[in-house]
Amino acid sequence: MSQPAFEIVNSILDIWKIAVQAIMFLVLWTAAFREKKSKRDGVAAVLFILANIGIGFLPCTAWVRYGVSALAIMGYGGIRYKKQIGKAVFVMLAFYNLHCLGYLMASSIYEKVMSVMMKSIDFLQDSYLQEVNQCMAVGVFCLTFSYSVLLATMTLILYRLMKDVTIMAWQDVILLSILNFVGSMITKIIVGLLTVKIDDELFILFDEKPNLLWKMPLVAVLIFAGEAALIYFWQRYRILLAERQKHFIEEQQVKAMKKRLEEAENFYGSIRKVRHEMKNHMANIKGLAGAGEYGEIEDYVRRMDETMQELEYRYVTGNAVTDVIINDKCRRAEKAGIRFDADFRYGGEIPVFDMGIILNNLLDNAIEACEKLETGKGFVRLSLKRKKQFLILYVENSFDGAVPISKGSPLPPTTKQSILPGIITEHGIGLENVRDIAERYFGGVNIKVKGDVFHVTVMLQQENQDKIV
Repeated sequence: MSQPAFEIVNSILDIWKIAVQAIMFLVLWTAAFREKKSKRDGVAAVLFILANIGIGFLPCTAWVRYGVSALAIMGYGGIRYKKQIGKAVFVMLAFYNLHCLGYLMASSIYEKVMSVMMKSIDFLQDSYLQEVNQCMAVGVFCLTFSYSVLLATMTLILYRLMKDVTIMAWQDVILLSILNFVGSMITKIIVGLLTVKIDDELFILFDEKPNLLWKMPLVAVLIFAGEAALIYFWQRYRILLAERQKHFIEEQQVKAMKKRLEEAENFYGSIRKVRHEMKNHMANIKGLAGAGEYGEIEDYVRRMDETMQELEYRYVTGNAVTDVIINDKCRRAEKAGIRFDADFRYGGEIPVFDMGIILNNLLDNAIEACEKLETGKGFVRLSLKRKKQFLILYVENSFDGAVPISKGSPLPPTTKQSILPGIITEHGIGLENVRDIAERYFGGVNIKVKGDVFHVTVMLQQENQDKIV
């Protein structure tokens, strides 16, 4: 094989390697960013591959292509995934580590192939240079092919491990990237030592240390295994945190419902007590009437009326549990000087347990927001409407305007401190509970802020279609 032919083969293999790198990077990117894809993402992917191949034809080092690609990726990630830029950084570092480890392992295969082939060449033949070029072409092909296979294999393994990655904080990026730095640095050190010029002589590492031909790939495999294991256990850790959060939320739900049931039991116990004492009250009134103490009778009846008003439900919703919840919140609001109004008629379209959780969380949030205002300026409005097979719950309240809705975030950030750091970090559990229940009934939560009024709309699909009004 002539020198020009070898250079053509080498150029073709370089382009092949670049195309494989670009495709594998996109595979890893897809694993990390599994959001709904658009045509814009497909166009960006094609342009990324073509740009890498185009730069490969230019007379520049690989670092130029890596730098241009990194800038393009960070720019696109900053525009398309503003809040997940840390994940984009991790994908780049992880891919570069895979590239380095794949090259390190493939280099050993290349050196072994070249060592065997070069021994079969007769240096005294006239065709010596052609045979050397042919051996070099075969060696470079083996290098590129083995590198491509190894890179694809490692990328697909990480693809499987990263398929459930959603949120990745910067501390996660730093933790998971430690072995990425280690792998790439070790590769750079070893590659720099493969061939060293010392006093006009070449020091070839594999000639002096032939056992490195199998030790180097082993080191690369161990580094990759460590990286894969770290990602796997990090994923398990996140799952454990999610389960702990779910358990915590369910525990809070049960506590809230127990409290409501206790309040209901106390309320009905008070009613039974009043009914039991009614005979005594009537006897006392008769006694006062017989004695002509009409002023005392008026005062006695007034106190009885106050007692009965405390036990009276202002809002009758059609269900004992929702009666207790709404009237309890009403009394709490009025004691704080907050206007409370409800238009709520519940027909059991969804389980009362879930409806109770929604009401508790939304009304508690609304009242707490109003309590921050001056007395008399707060108000809470609750209403329930039906549209075909859907229940639509509205809660609106005044607030101080200090809870903004972040763009791209479905729920506002919480102003409360979590007792479980690192678990509930994005928002409080109240609205999170409501959203989870709404999604369970194929609905959703919509939050709007208009001036100093906070609007929450919860849509739920009725579980029992026979009860559609």
